[in-house]
Amino acid sequence: MAAAHPVESRASAIPVGPRLEAVLALAYRARRPVLLEGPTGIGKSEIVRQLADRLGVATVVLDLSLLEPPDLVGLPVIEGGRTAYAVPRALPIAGAGILMLEELNRAERYIQQPALQLLTARRLHEYELPPGWVCFAAVNPETADYQVTPLDRALRARFMNLAVRADRAAWLAWATTSGVHAGVVAVVRAHERAFDDVPPRSWTYAGQVLSAIAPAELADGTLLRDAIGGYLPAAWVETLLATQGGWASGLGFDVRELCVDYAPGSPLARAVAGLRDRGETDRMDEIGARLAPLLGGPEVAVLASQRRLSLASLEALFADLPGDLRERLQEALAGNATAAALVDVTPAELLSSYPGSGAQKKLLAWRKSPLLDHRAGLAVTALRAHLDQQGPGGEARKSNAARACLGQLLVDLREPWAVGLVETMKKLGITPIRPSP
Repeated sequence: MAAAHPVESRASAIPVGPRLEAVLALAYRARRPVLLEGPTGIGKSEIVRQLADRLGVATVVLDLSLLEPPDLVGLPVIEGGRTAYAVPRALPIAGAGILMLEELNRAERYIQQPALQLLTARRLHEYELPPGWVCFAAVNPETADYQVTPLDRALRARFMNLAVRADRAAWLAWATTSGVHAGVVAVVRAHERAFDDVPPRSWTYAGQVLSAIAPAELADGTLLRDAIGGYLPAAWVETLLATQGGWASGLGFDVRELCVDYAPGSPLARAVAGLRDRGETDRMDEIGARLAPLLGGPEVAVLASQRRLSLASLEALFADLPGDLRERLQEALAGNATAAALVDVTPAELLSSYPGSGAQKKLLAWRKSPLLDHRAGLAVTALRAHLDQQGPGGEARKSNAARACLGQLLVDLREPWAVGLVETMKKLGITPIRPSP
């Protein structure tokens, strides 16, 4: 087996999502070449296209494993009795953008060498990459799992080397807003290990096949297993087919729109009010069944960062829902640590000078309103995650000021949130100091 590649010794793998996109944006501004190293099918090229779209620049993607030398170097031509090379049509000659070279370490040596020259020196013979362009390259890990041509360590040193990995939260956020089949999204959301043996690309392809199946074909189990089995292992095929009863929607809208486009008087609000006022409880239950896993899932923070989920929209929706359904969705959201950034109360505020602070005023106001109590739950969920991260030896256990803040906080919280906080403190050996009567 090949030795561990140099990227692994630098830092842990970066998840393919907003965090990686931020680093790539910095590399683009600095006009530095990047090597993205990670397994096939995790979205390396897609994140580059997404970045280019956000920056408003062009993208050119070249699969080096399919190229011959003239495709990159150009064909020789005689000009004035001297040999020159015609610039291939695929290479940019003006403007701004990202030139993405895929399969760099799976290409033949006679393609690798000019590609590396272009990446590091920004030129090939007479051709020079325009100033507004930068080269990124994607490579697979140098392990026994891939047949690759290792890159020279000296060459690697000229790149920003980024080891990357699939990220379930980022993929779910993308899939939720990109029309990926509901059954596939539900399975990936429900199983943390969904990407352990199946890359995101295969899940996407399986969803595309399901979306193309005619209603009359849904009863043909053999067809479904044969088609989906072309992308997924048998165990995952059966897991996916077990959710078949929830694939169809009787709603006249996509519940994902409720997270960002819902407002009083909007078409969505009128649609939900119509279902409620007509007593269509099965449709209202479907809203809960489809929305609760999303609000409790790992993609909420990514959706919020991309402005595809708005707390204002959710709270407008909560106001129009029956009490039991509203509470179900509020609990799903409030218990999701990845959604903590939706509220502007931090664990540091709750542990430093909570009594009499702006944070206390907010929590007391949220407690008074059934439509806002999930905000208090989110603040407590974030605090519990913070305390868990510190562990039994954390500062909160040693600090009288922090324990006094926790004591006052317990008084101010509704019972469900207080009980959860007490459980965390007991586990960590933190004794709150109750406020004086």
